[in-house]
Amino acid sequence: MELKTGDIYKCPEGHKAKIVWISEDKKVIAVRCPQRHLSKVVKVADHTKPALQHRNYPRKERKIYAENMVFLIRI
Repeated sequence: MELKTGDIYKCPEGHKAKIVWISEDKKVIAVRCPQRHLSKVVKVADHTKPALQHRNYPRKERKIYAENMVFLIRI
């Protein structure tokens, strides 16, 4: 199967992604996926709840998503 830049390939999560780079030895490709992917989970202060002490707010987790993420895939 001959792959070219611009072809459709599946990202690691199964979405349709576009090939944006192919290595010279044709063993690694980079695909850009337009779907949202979980980037990281951060803990932020929850200002909706009353403070326990000065600057000591309860914490809550917030998920941060990234679009147009590029994955390197070994084929």
